[in-house]
Amino acid sequence: MKRVLLLSALIAFAVSGAGARATTSYTVDLGSGLVDGHRVLGRTVAGVTAGLGRPDFRRGRQKDYRIGWGDPNEPSLEVLFHPSGGVQYAWSISFDRGPVRDVELGDLLGRRSRALQAAILAQYPDAFSLRRPYTCKHSGFCVGELAPRTGSLHLTFGTQPVHGTWLTIWQQPRGT
Repeated sequence: MKRVLLLSALIAFAVSGAGARATTSYTVDLGSGLVDGHRVLGRTVAGVTAGLGRPDFRRGRQKDYRIGWGDPNEPSLEVLFHPSGGVQYAWSISFDRGPVRDVELGDLLGRRSRALQAAILAQYPDAFSLRRPYTCKHSGFCVGELAPRTGSLHLTFGTQPVHGTWLTIWQQPRGT
């Protein structure tokens, strides 16, 4: 009987622990590129972690260094860095798991990519123009791109067959 109670307690603990690791929610401002109110693009690794907290993983070498939050194989957020003058600077923020909310549009990754494209262009007509319309390849991988009208932010978004909608906010890396 004690073994059954112990096993039940361990299962309950494991299930409650799994629930505690639910996907983190992020708020972005597509107009400025802020994530949870913090500037990320153009910041150093220390600057990004000071704003967003300690990452769950780090990988890559000097030319392709990245940090991320969530499961390394299926991150909710990943920041890519590019070296310039011996220092790593963030140039790309990728959201692969939701919820991700824009301050004006609400839920981003919960939308289908065509609807996401239309909503961003309608809400931010002075900030973005359509560079590459959302299209799908025969493999089920779909992508679209919005270029900056003003400023330096680009948006790339799309759909993957397994993971659904994704969004990347990026700018040209320093020194390129």
